[in-house]
Amino acid sequence: MVEGVKAPSPLEDIMRKVLLSQNPHTGKKTWIEDTVDGLQVNTQVNVSPVLDFAKKQEGEYRYGSLIGNTQKHQQKIAEIPAPLFFELQKKFGHFKHNKKKWLKWLQDPENKHFRTTGGRLT
Repeated sequence: MVEGVKAPSPLEDIMRKVLLSQNPHTGKKTWIEDTVDGLQVNTQVNVSPVLDFAKKQEGEYRYGSLIGNTQKHQQKIAEIPAPLFFELQKKFGHFKHNKKKWLKWLQDPENKHFRTTGGRLT
């Protein structure tokens, strides 16, 4: 064996990570990885622009802005990246059929950064 060259472990030959797809517009990357537990598909999305936009919108939110405004009948409550939205939709179902679960998820302090309004959601 040559000095300074590390011998590959037996598992390195088995485990590999291969890029399946990459979208330059959304920054989404999907890999398939062969692990000890079996094949695993992982998706990575850069959500920084979405979070920055949600933070900006939350800063522009004014409590009571809908009072007296007869033309504005709805209010945006969150900015969720598309891959996460579709994952949540699989988990909770459509918003109008399971509003309670969706609002509970948005009320969770871990998910507060997706909110674009203040206050409590009901």
